[in-house]
Amino acid sequence: MHIPHSHALLTAFICTAGFLSAQTPTAPAPDFEKPPVLKASEILQPVYLSSPYHRVREDVIPDQGSNHFVIDSDFGVFIARGNQMLQDRVKEIAALARLREMSNTKEYAEGVKQAALAPLQAADNLINDPAETLNSTVQGVGKFLGRVGRGAKQVATGEKNANGQEGMLKNAAGVSSTKRQLCAELGVSPYSTNELLQDELDRVAWVMFAGRMTVKAATMPIGGGAGAALSALNTVDTTTGMVYDQSPSDLQATNLSRLRDMGISEETAKAFLATKALSPWYQTQIVGSLEKMTGVKGREVLLRDATSMCENEADAVFYQQTALLIAHAHIHGIMVDRIALVNGMPVCIGADGGLIVALHWDYAMWSARSKRFADALQAMQVDGARPSSLIVVLTGAMSPRLRQELETRGFRVQDKLLKGPLN
Repeated sequence: MHIPHSHALLTAFICTAGFLSAQTPTAPAPDFEKPPVLKASEILQPVYLSSPYHRVREDVIPDQGSNHFVIDSDFGVFIARGNQMLQDRVKEIAALARLREMSNTKEYAEGVKQAALAPLQAADNLINDPAETLNSTVQGVGKFLGRVGRGAKQVATGEKNANGQEGMLKNAAGVSSTKRQLCAELGVSPYSTNELLQDELDRVAWVMFAGRMTVKAATMPIGGGAGAALSALNTVDTTTGMVYDQSPSDLQATNLSRLRDMGISEETAKAFLATKALSPWYQTQIVGSLEKMTGVKGREVLLRDATSMCENEADAVFYQQTALLIAHAHIHGIMVDRIALVNGMPVCIGADGGLIVALHWDYAMWSARSKRFADALQAMQVDGARPSSLIVVLTGAMSPRLRQELETRGFRVQDKLLKGPLN
């Protein structure tokens, strides 16, 4: 039975086919917890709750494993589905504020004058139609590679049209590189799905490139609230620098090489890197987490699962955070021997034969679903025997009631292992 990933990827990951096949939902038991309305002021770190440029609305609704946030900002209202997306959007709002401040500086004004001297056609195309002439950071590596591949072939075979296609490609590459450098300074993803951020990045990157401004010169005058907000938010940034240093095509080649070095098959690696819902931003972070799982066998199991299940950004966040969580647990004492499919469910097996389930879950409570989850784990066998231990680790928070129920059943549990914006 297929469950829409936008609402129930967590269910697809933690549930076995047996208890998902029922057509009639189990009636809630009287003692199950009712979904609470969480309070942003109670669960969030102050830097994520509010700034001079934004405020998260007080009521936070947990729905099927993800906290739903509404963010009011100087740039409009943003919806964040999940703790990680909240973290990203708040950082992007601070980046927008900094871009706005940059646009008001003397240095930027000089850059605009210089950019005005650039070839008019190139400027018009790069600013007004970036989807066709710049890069595909919004759409993902698949579309980008297809477009740049065609352009590269034309140049290599001497096919230059009257509009100066070769020069346009060089300009596009230059603006793309400038944009990534700008994103590195701001600490945001050049592959963000935030259209407003993308528009502002395109505009500023063009002025910087055509106006021959360095990122250092463009950003040095910026301070005040936007600079302080970004400095505070960047203390939790774990993004690898290669996302900013390499073009999407180079980044794909690098990630393919890294996966080969881990012993991942060519077929699995290429299918993963071709998954459109996984932008180079998420792919690179997942690959980095797999690299940190030194000695762990079966890492391709998680890759294949992500490849088959990811359909949108929420799915990508789920697997990026889950991979990071497994790596974090492995490095910090919850040693993983291998990742395996048990009853169709990707789980971690410890060196002692224990079962380790690591999940990106914002808020977990005692419900009919979590009871079925617990029942399924207790019924699982590893290599034909019951596991010696059952460990559940979560990125987010679990209710006291859920903790009690799981510990009563013999589970070892740990939440907020990657708490993100949570207190």
